[in-house]
Amino acid sequence: MNSYPELRLRPNAERLLIKGHPWVFSGAVAARHADARRGSIVDVVNDRGRFIGRGTANPGAEIAVRILTRQPDQVIDAGFIRTRVERAVELRRRSPLLHGVEALRLVHGESDGLPGLVVDDYAGWVVFQIHTAGMEAMRDWVLAALLEVVSPRGLYERSDVGTRRAEGLRNRPTGPAAGDEPPGLIEFHEGEVPLAVDIRRGQKTGFFLDQRDNRRLLASVARGRSLLNVFAYTGGFTAHARHAGAVSSLDVDLSPQALRLGRRISGGLGGGPHRSLAAEAFSCLDHLAEAGRRYGLVVLDPPSLVRKGRDLKHAMGVYTKLNRNGFRLVEDGGYLLTSSCSTRVTEEDFFQIVRRAASGARVDARIVARTHHPADHVVDPAFPEGRYLSSALVRVDRG
Repeated sequence: MNSYPELRLRPNAERLLIKGHPWVFSGAVAARHADARRGSIVDVVNDRGRFIGRGTANPGAEIAVRILTRQPDQVIDAGFIRTRVERAVELRRRSPLLHGVEALRLVHGESDGLPGLVVDDYAGWVVFQIHTAGMEAMRDWVLAALLEVVSPRGLYERSDVGTRRAEGLRNRPTGPAAGDEPPGLIEFHEGEVPLAVDIRRGQKTGFFLDQRDNRRLLASVARGRSLLNVFAYTGGFTAHARHAGAVSSLDVDLSPQALRLGRRISGGLGGGPHRSLAAEAFSCLDHLAEAGRRYGLVVLDPPSLVRKGRDLKHAMGVYTKLNRNGFRLVEDGGYLLTSSCSTRVTEEDFFQIVRRAASGARVDARIVARTHHPADHVVDPAFPEGRYLSSALVRVDRG
C-alpha cells in the first residue's frame, strides 16, 4: 500500500469535502507534511486525523488540494487515471443525447473526477488542456490514457491558459503530443450544419462546444429573420441560423481572424447577405442601438465578466447594459438569445439581469426557453462551481 504525506485540516473544515466537494482551500489547512509539495499526491485528514480524501497538492495556490478519491485504499497511479478517462469517455459514447455528435467534450475537469483536465474531440482530433499543477505532474499518465481509451487520429496540446499562472505554472508549448499532425482547419458537422475549427490559434481548445444546444435552439426560430450575432467568434450561431433560413446576418467580434473563418463557413451556406465587423462589441451595440437598427434575432454570448467575487456587482451592471442594448435592437416579434458563462452569476442573478434589461429597454419580453449545459458538459451536483452556463431565449414584443 502506498503511503502519502498528510495535510491536516482546521476543525470543522471538512464539511463540504464529506459532501463531495473536490477543493480544499488554503485557509482550511492547519498543517502539512514537508513532502506535500506542488503537484504531489497527499492524504487529507481532519483535525482528529480521520481520513477525508486523497488528491494533488499545491501549497502556494488558493486551492491547496484537489481531491481525486475518498477511498483510503485507492492508489493514484496510471491505472487510476486511465479508469477515470475511460469512465468519462464511455459516459459520452453511451449517451443517447450525444448520438451522432461529431465534436464534443470528453473530459470536463472536476465534474469527471479529473480536476484540471479538459479534453475535446473534433471528429477524431483530440485537444487537451492541463490547468493545474497536480494534473501537470500526471501528464504522462493522462497522455497514455487518452491514446489507449480514445485512439485519436492525433492528440494536440493547448495548455496555454491563464489559469495555469494561478497554479504557479508556465504555459506549455502548444502542438502535437502524439499521432498525426492535424490539418489547418478541422471540419465537422453539428447535425446538418458544416463547421470548422482552428485548434492551433482558436480560443480555448478552438471552439465553444458548450453552446451546441443553443445554436440548435436559435435555428428553430431563424427562418425568414435577420441576425445580429455579437461576440460572434467564428460564427457558429450564424451558420446554424443561415442553414435554417435566416435572410441576412451580421457578425461582430474583436478578432478579424475569427471573423475570416466565420465568413468562410457562412459563405458556403447560401441565403441572404452576410457581413462581419471587427469591432469592440459594447461600443458597437451602443452605436447600432442609437442608430435605431432592428433585427429579427440578436445573439449575445459575451466572455465571462466575473473573475473574482468582488467583481460581481460591477459585472451585473455591465451584463444588464449589454442586454438592454440587445433588447433595443430586436424588432417587434423577434428574439434575443442571451448567455452568461460566469460561474458567480447565479440562475437568479441571470434572471434579474434579463428582467432589468427588458424594463430598461421598455419592451414586452417573454422568456420562452432556458438552457444550461449540453450533455457532454456534465455537472457534478457536489461541485456547483462547475455550473457556469446560463442562457435564455426571449421573445420581444413592442405593441
